[in-house]
Amino acid sequence: MNEGWALPVALQPDELLSSWLARAALTQGCDPLVLTGSIWPSWRVWARDPDRGLSKAQVDALASVSGIDTSTLHTTSLRTTAATIARGPLESYAIWPWILAQGTRNRMRHGGLQYCPICLKEDGKPYFRRQWRLAWHTGCVKHGVLLADRCTHCHAPLEPHRLSAEDGHLARCATCVSDLRQVDTLPVVESALTFQNTADDVLTTGVGVYGTTQLSPADWFELSRYFLTILRKASLTQSGKLRALIRELGINSVQLNPPATGLPLELLPVGERMQLLSALWRLLSAGPEGFRAATHAALLTRGYLHHTKQPVPASVLTLLESLPGQIGIGSYPARDKSGAPRSKQTVMRMHARLLRRMNAASR
Repeated sequence: MNEGWALPVALQPDELLSSWLARAALTQGCDPLVLTGSIWPSWRVWARDPDRGLSKAQVDALASVSGIDTSTLHTTSLRTTAATIARGPLESYAIWPWILAQGTRNRMRHGGLQYCPICLKEDGKPYFRRQWRLAWHTGCVKHGVLLADRCTHCHAPLEPHRLSAEDGHLARCATCVSDLRQVDTLPVVESALTFQNTADDVLTTGVGVYGTTQLSPADWFELSRYFLTILRKASLTQSGKLRALIRELGINSVQLNPPATGLPLELLPVGERMQLLSALWRLLSAGPEGFRAATHAALLTRGYLHHTKQPVPASVLTLLESLPGQIGIGSYPARDKSGAPRSKQTVMRMHARLLRRMNAASR
């Protein structure tokens, strides 16, 4: 580190930029808003997601006052991870694939950050990790517990950037000032943790495997997204061929409930993501031959495995061509234009989304 702040703050292993900025502010004895205002006077950093990356000028300004070189600061960003997974430029996505979205409104957040209470308890100086922003992370590998994505006392999302100088450290809820480390933990589902470890390995090694086929990280995560779409579609009905498919694959269809809000994976709470990713691992681990056998046993046609809003991955195209029927037949029920009342499931989804917005607005 070069000479910078009066109290230099080193980055911790795998620390998020937003975590480090908030921690640096508390170390200097000021609020995060004050610190970032002094670094970037004309930029409202907390009105956006700084973990998605900074411009060259913004990184240079931060390096000059912090004493940390620009190459090290770039490692705190989620951009490299997201670019490895995504198809096409990241600028074409409102929500980056497989990166938890914060739902930013001014300085308020809907979510997007999670943590392991035991890890924070063991930290000499509590901080938030980059891996806790990855949507496939639902458990702590070290402690085997489900990650928390809200304060268990007031149910507010985690917003370390809204802490004040008096709070002293990041292991506090910015809304009710409760200690985030003093909470009960739940065990994480083993199959969800297995998928998490496998996805991490794909990202680290640059190679994913499906059956005997090696895939790039982008291809492997695209295949996983495709299977997630099938699972979510199957969860919307209590019977039918897709339910038969997941039963053939050994997935407990009773526990496969549709997400309450119907939002994308990157906006779902950790418990709902854990259940989906647990089922996803069982589907992936069956391999191409196991999946093929299950589709034939469930009497599926092509339409059930083809989604108009998502291309079919190359690794399952051959399987799709071996099934009977036409593309688009059986994919989605026809939209009812008769003016009949919406289904109970649709109304409950709308209600859940309304509650989500109201809870955010009330803080």
